[in-house]
Amino acid sequence: MKLPHMRIGLVQINMGLTWSTPAASGESAPPAFGLLPYSTGLLKSFAVAYAAEPHEWLVPVYRRLPVVEGADALDGADVAAFSVYVWNVRLSLAIARELKRRAPETLIVFGGPQVPELAAAAEAWLREHSYVDVVCHGEGEAVFTALLDRAGSRDFADVPGVSFLDRDGRFETHPKAPRIKDLEEIPSPYTSGAFDDLFAARPDDRWVMIWETNRGCPFSCAFCDWGSATASKVFRFGEERLAAEISWMAERRVPFVWCADANFGALKRDLDITEQIVASYRRTGYPSSMTVQSTKNATERAYRVQKLLQTSMSAFGVTLALQSVNESTLGHINRANISSESYRELQRRFAADGVYTYTDLILGLPGESYAEFAAGVSRVIADGQHNHIQFHNCSVLPNAEMGNPAYQARFGMQLKPQIIHNVHDVIEEEDWEVQEYLDLVVGTEAMPADDWLATKVFAWMVDFAYFDRVLQIPLLVLHARHGWPVHEMIEKLVDADPDAYPITARLVAALREQALEIQHGGPEYFPIAEAGGLLWPGAQRSLISLVLENSVEGFYAEIGDLLGAMLDERDCPQDRILLDEALTLNRAALTLPFQTTDQILMLSHNLWEHYQSLLVDRPVAIEEGLFVHRVNCSSRSWNSIDDWVVHLSWAQGKDKRAYLRTVIAPRRAQRATAHVAPAA
Repeated sequence: MKLPHMRIGLVQINMGLTWSTPAASGESAPPAFGLLPYSTGLLKSFAVAYAAEPHEWLVPVYRRLPVVEGADALDGADVAAFSVYVWNVRLSLAIARELKRRAPETLIVFGGPQVPELAAAAEAWLREHSYVDVVCHGEGEAVFTALLDRAGSRDFADVPGVSFLDRDGRFETHPKAPRIKDLEEIPSPYTSGAFDDLFAARPDDRWVMIWETNRGCPFSCAFCDWGSATASKVFRFGEERLAAEISWMAERRVPFVWCADANFGALKRDLDITEQIVASYRRTGYPSSMTVQSTKNATERAYRVQKLLQTSMSAFGVTLALQSVNESTLGHINRANISSESYRELQRRFAADGVYTYTDLILGLPGESYAEFAAGVSRVIADGQHNHIQFHNCSVLPNAEMGNPAYQARFGMQLKPQIIHNVHDVIEEEDWEVQEYLDLVVGTEAMPADDWLATKVFAWMVDFAYFDRVLQIPLLVLHARHGWPVHEMIEKLVDADPDAYPITARLVAALREQALEIQHGGPEYFPIAEAGGLLWPGAQRSLISLVLENSVEGFYAEIGDLLGAMLDERDCPQDRILLDEALTLNRAALTLPFQTTDQILMLSHNLWEHYQSLLVDRPVAIEEGLFVHRVNCSSRSWNSIDDWVVHLSWAQGKDKRAYLRTVIAPRRAQRATAHVAPAA
């Protein structure tokens, strides 16, 4: 038996992950879980199988930690390999620099999506980070093993897919290796035992995992480096391997699986794979949840896969990744071949089934103006999305098409590095933390800087008023009754006169100030010391500030006047009572602290019944009569701000239905003989 040839250290630092399930008898903070470093696990399992010599493997570095501790963990490594992306590249570089200072003979290798692919960019990157010896491009398994086989001689002349500076300082780059077509050549890092040393080092930890059933993406969205990184052909891992990995999930009691397929559901077998996952959960309790990136155009199979996951396991909801509804913008970002109607059909079917969905839209895409973005939001809502729009800032990844300077110049894209923080992180960072940055689009030719600022404020206000349910009942009722686009009503709030509507105007001013700070590289989130000392998104910041300032009642009064004036302007004064009752019901149902007893509302319209029917596109007419609405406050209450913000920070997540309490309203009560006539 050969002795180990070299000591190998692997680094794949994750941003951190939490997993939570509300306890049956109450709520408590969720436990933290570690995310298994899948990419480096693949490198190890492949090298163990194919390297010319056996090697000794250090326990991988997988979490954020001080630079000194990271270098300590790699002490004695002959080769240190780092897998880098936007959330870990600066810390990884700092650890590599410290390791090279301590041990100049260590071969330092970088790979992953953050390594520039264009030759000029790769050369500049290597010269800037001279302590990095080699960078890898494309699939890493075979390339990394080839590097290990030649690490002793440092002769990489025949290794494909690498760039480096030779002994004379000349830049050398090699074309990528062909993709691995037979994925069975890659041993599973799970069933092969690649993580056994990590489990042994941290026996009390719980783990979640990334899982591939195939590789490749037939789409080439300009903002994404997924398709560009894997070309277009989709190759499959074998079904026996996948079945063995599902058994491994149960044996290791893995609660959450993040499927890394670009288009799960595109292949006929994906439904069978989903059924196997669900069967494992029903049989063993693991995994209890799996999230997937749905296929773009296979509507029926995507529907069946997602419905099975959402109704059979704990789930975060179905992502409908529209990104934009503007046709020209979809062409600019290479999504013209992705059917928007497919998303609308899925939205309708999931809503009818009671399956929670949320829609992704990206703010600041090429060719989209403020007016087009705002109208697009109204269209998504009109198409039936009443749960959540996840507004993403457009950001630039180095190896996506959008990362090309020529592409940026074509659309007048203005970029600014933005500090990366996780939502609901603590305000006070550790002294050792290394800041990570994202290249954020803060203006385009179609959406100049001032318009970007207005769009950002608008998106926050939509999230706050509509999707955080602070005003969803009156907004949806008015939209359904009069056909008013939701964005027009939101713009009334954004444009509120500070003298007449000071509370609303203060909320908007705070959002505008933060948006302006973001345009200068500031963070996305608002620090609120009085709310758990955490960082909060704009929508939640607005709600928290109303509570902390004791302004909730005043805010609803202002909105009554604002929307009431809109009724008058549009010759609909007869709906003032309906508006007032919708606001009263919304205020009573909103999940706020210090509400411990049920509230009884006597309303002259069947508002809750009507509102609920609109959510599932099965409208029940508004009727007049006497309707008793009972708001259930006693089953879930918070007697302090601290307890309430804990609930805000984790229990609602992407399922925003928890912003409203349950309202019991009988379908049949004393009614007037006549229906309220529909508005013209």
